[in-house]
Amino acid sequence: MSFYRQPCLALSESPKLRAKQGNAMSVKVTRFTLNLHSHLRTFPLSNLCNPFRPLRPLRESSAFSLTEVVIAMGVAAVAFTSIIALFPLGLNMSKESYEATQAALIAQTIIADLSDSGSAKAGGKLIQINGTNILNSNNYTTIPMTWAKGATADRYVYLAYDQQIRTDSSNSPIMLRPTASFVSLNGPADPNWFSNGTNGPILLVKVSLKHSFLLGGPASANVSANPQRVDVTVESPASAPATNRTQYVFTGIIHQT
Repeated sequence: MSFYRQPCLALSESPKLRAKQGNAMSVKVTRFTLNLHSHLRTFPLSNLCNPFRPLRPLRESSAFSLTEVVIAMGVAAVAFTSIIALFPLGLNMSKESYEATQAALIAQTIIADLSDSGSAKAGGKLIQINGTNILNSNNYTTIPMTWAKGATADRYVYLAYDQQIRTDSSNSPIMLRPTASFVSLNGPADPNWFSNGTNGPILLVKVSLKHSFLLGGPASANVSANPQRVDVTVESPASAPATNRTQYVFTGIIHQT
């Protein structure tokens, strides 16, 4: 930035200043002033200064006032508060989206297992209760599909799903698999860990199988061909009591044979 000494001009119309400076200086300054009369339009009188004033740039540096700073900080505080308030909402939406996706996959898997006629054993269908993807008898249980006369129509399977490491993969990815189970063949009988909640598992699942009534009721003592309704209820969080959980309900139809 360039610095220029601002000229100190004495106008010829100031007799008092001429008396102090003397005739010679007065004439000199007057002549200099007269030469500048043609430039006064572009050189405002406000630029005239004290000759003993220190050098300064032609353009004064400006700054914000205290009032402007306080207003700016107030606006920034309101904006940041609104933005920060959105983070918990975004995290909750992300968690709910993950749980809804996992619930749909679990329900699809359970209904597919019950609908698979190839994996059916004598006396019922298989449903996975623990373990990995390996088709092993230790990972599945048999659910009776026939309805004996006088027996309770509803059968319930309770499952607790937790994250497990895939042992058949070199990268050891995480997957959701059942870690606890309880089967009731005579109507609903919620186990304590399902009704009161349990620590560790992420999702709790209740599977109910109900026979579809034929027109006029069961045709015989043992019904073996009618379709059956499957309701899969996935609840979260698993650590909360049953009345405080979010439920995802899925329904499907399977055949006994």
